[in-house]
Amino acid sequence: MSSFHTAQEAWTALNRSDDEQERAAAIVYLGERQYAPAVTRLTELVRQSDPGTRYLAAKALGQIGDEAEAAVPTLLAALRDNDMFLRAGITGALIRIGPPSVPGLTNALFDPNSAVKRAACKALGKIGSERAVPALKFSLRDGNKGVRHFAREALERIDSPAAREALKSV
Repeated sequence: MSSFHTAQEAWTALNRSDDEQERAAAIVYLGERQYAPAVTRLTELVRQSDPGTRYLAAKALGQIGDEAEAAVPTLLAALRDNDMFLRAGITGALIRIGPPSVPGLTNALFDPNSAVKRAACKALGKIGSERAVPALKFSLRDGNKGVRHFAREALERIDSPAAREALKSV
């Protein structure tokens, strides 16, 4: 349980405290309160901090949801990190942000890194946007078996006429 009583207290601690645990608690508190004014600072932390702080900041951005749309480019760049736990946190944040993440996630399906493509497929399937169907259809022919699996799963989750048609074509 945090010692914060208001988002303003947490915001102040995040920006002024030298205590890592207090700063981490502030990030968690701001995310739980869906404190949208923190989006810029949380985005900066995803870009610049240690992996644990980056994970907490990404999770907080996801809790803020679509009001964190401005963080999407940074989250997409962080999706390329080699830390699989961070990548999972970033993927979760992009899913919770939802439709504003779809164009960037669709582009991520063409990333050279198969882990990035798998994460993008997972996220697109959970968001369920039909806009992703053409790129997911293309991913059904990816050279990586995991990418193909998650692209199929995403199309099954989307379950639209276009997605069903894409599944038939393979």
